[in-house]
Amino acid sequence: MSLSEEMIKEAQPYLVASEKYPFVQGIISGKLTPAQLRYYDEQDIAFEYNEVAVINALINNSTTTDQALLFQKRLSLQLTMLRDWLKREPDDMPHDWESLKQTKIQPINQLYLQHTIATNSVLQILPSFAAGEWLYIELGKYMKNQARVNDEPFRSFLTLGNQDFLGPDGFIERFFNIIDQEAKTASLQEQNQAKDTFLKSCLLEWYFWDAAYKQTTWDDWRTVALEGQDKPNL
Repeated sequence: MSLSEEMIKEAQPYLVASEKYPFVQGIISGKLTPAQLRYYDEQDIAFEYNEVAVINALINNSTTTDQALLFQKRLSLQLTMLRDWLKREPDDMPHDWESLKQTKIQPINQLYLQHTIATNSVLQILPSFAAGEWLYIELGKYMKNQARVNDEPFRSFLTLGNQDFLGPDGFIERFFNIIDQEAKTASLQEQNQAKDTFLKSCLLEWYFWDAAYKQTTWDDWRTVALEGQDKPNL
């Protein structure tokens, strides 16, 4: 079994947990509140912007020209998606690069960002990035088999249906191929670390649904820490 196959196999419980979480189920049923949707939209687009740095790190640390070209293609798509996304945002949300940079990053999002670029190794950076893409693709497949509302903003939530992501020549399969290729010359410890990174990203995705559902902020964390109210989120 290849390293990417091990990653996918061990990530199945995280996928099932995401499928069952009330935020994802709320997308299917169309029962999320405007505040929950806004929290998700604002934090997700801020995270997508910061992923530009992750993709640049992959380009900078590529071990072959083909890798660099693939990551460069993904970077171009990332910037295009962000540009189009910003155009659709309402006036009171980030709608240009400058205002997007000023978006306040909430707790789980901050943890995720710090997790994505921990080394200068493609084998360690790519799993953190690929995990989110894999999970969204699989959630999209799951949702296609569910009876769900067909109205915006719920219809297109949590889907990566763009053909650039799907099939044997899609980004996710090519990312897994790179992981497996890099793993061939890596130590067992490095391979296990890469797998742990993949699984941690899947776990943090679950906590992102949780944060959006509860609209968790730094003030909530401060209340738990300083006043002892409620229970910790992590």
